[in-house]
Amino acid sequence: MKKLFLLLLISILTLTMFTGCSQPNNNNMNLNKNKNDTVLSAKDTIQPVASSSTPIGDFKAQDVKGNQVTKDIFSNYDLTLVNLFTTWCSPCVKEIPELNEVAKEMANKKVNVVGIVLDVNENGKIDQSKMDKLNKIIEATKADYTILLPDEVLRSGPLKGVNSVPETFFVDKNGNIVGENYLGSHTKEEWIKIINDELAKLNK
Repeated sequence: MKKLFLLLLISILTLTMFTGCSQPNNNNMNLNKNKNDTVLSAKDTIQPVASSSTPIGDFKAQDVKGNQVTKDIFSNYDLTLVNLFTTWCSPCVKEIPELNEVAKEMANKKVNVVGIVLDVNENGKIDQSKMDKLNKIIEATKADYTILLPDEVLRSGPLKGVNSVPETFFVDKNGNIVGENYLGSHTKEEWIKIINDELAKLNK
């Protein structure tokens, strides 16, 4: 019985390591758990979470080169995959090349990919050591889609309550969050199937 329990525990821990990371308890982040939050299990990290159509907000974020980015980034695409990640999350980093391939393959369907890194400017100021790490990640993974550092509008809106990464949601051309949220990392093939499903629902 003990051996069975240990095998089950090891399996759960392994699945968690490869699919998603829980956020650390950091009082400076709008990603903290409170007593009413549900703690994600390994099983939860690979399940879609129902989401309603809500505006993403009039944010003014910046990309990794310091350029201002607003919700206009969504206007030229029918659907944009928005991937939330941190520099310390291994599954997040391993997923970046998959997302690169998704962006290339789905461009002809007017689908875009945008990343939002959550831990580089947690206090409203850029942590240069984390920014340096992010740039190394971008170089190593050859990330060529837009990666944003969120502003307060994003942190107090769609990013509020995020306690596990990677997490992904979709935005339509009007800047509305649509479809479902997806927890955990996915392969290119899995993402393409999910995107096609979300496009089908969008066009109904």
